[in-house]
Amino acid sequence: MTDSLRAGTLELPSLPDIAIDVRVAITQPELDINDLAKLIQQDPGLSAYLLKISHSVHYSRGNPARNLTAAIRRLGLNAARDLTASYALKALFLIQDTAVKSSMRDIWRRSVYTASLAHVMARHCGFDPDRALLAGLIQDIGALPLLANLKGFPSLTSEPSAIKELLSEFTGKISGLILHNWHFDEELILVGLNRENWLRDKSPTADLADLILIARYHTYLDERSHRKLPQLSRLPAFKKLHLHEMGPEQGLAFLSEAKQEISELRSALL
Repeated sequence: MTDSLRAGTLELPSLPDIAIDVRVAITQPELDINDLAKLIQQDPGLSAYLLKISHSVHYSRGNPARNLTAAIRRLGLNAARDLTASYALKALFLIQDTAVKSSMRDIWRRSVYTASLAHVMARHCGFDPDRALLAGLIQDIGALPLLANLKGFPSLTSEPSAIKELLSEFTGKISGLILHNWHFDEELILVGLNRENWLRDKSPTADLADLILIARYHTYLDERSHRKLPQLSRLPAFKKLHLHEMGPEQGLAFLSEAKQEISELRSALL
């Protein structure tokens, strides 16, 4: 894997076409919302997803959007772009190779949980919720080529600890490479590069990578592996987000209050 990275020969996944098409469409100076809706309607699953998100606790105004055009207006163009990318990522993790299918599913589930938590936390910490959702989903994108290459090393598939070590060592680096290749901005690339870099402390102010780190940390709280992590109150990101007064060992109080919204987001993406 190291040799492939150095040589630039590692095969990287492509961003799904619908995500690229929507990204390009919203940059047009005379964009017609109806035309954007027609473009998105080519993917019925995406259309249903955006409608569902527009009816969520975060966006709902007491009355459901009548159609996709109304849903896009309610979400806003930037949110529609980021939510389209979020939805499209799911397809990349649906690999049918029995040797890695289970690992892919577990990684996607944690990404979805992280993203859902980040979406709720973002409003309390001054970040764009839909961008935080996308950031939570892309941080593990580097696991895709890692697991896809396991077929060349069949002995590894029966060694979960070896796979875990491989993912820990390389996922962040490859996530950053993929996001750069997809022309994502530096803020999102840093999210991928700093996956599980718990003691990261590059600047005195919090950034999106810090938010995602804390959201991801909370996905481990109910697992034994939590005991191996640094204490939450020691994480620089936790302090920079000014969350220390909320009782770190018990989790963040407002996340408990937002269970319905988190549940809605997870069900929409799983």
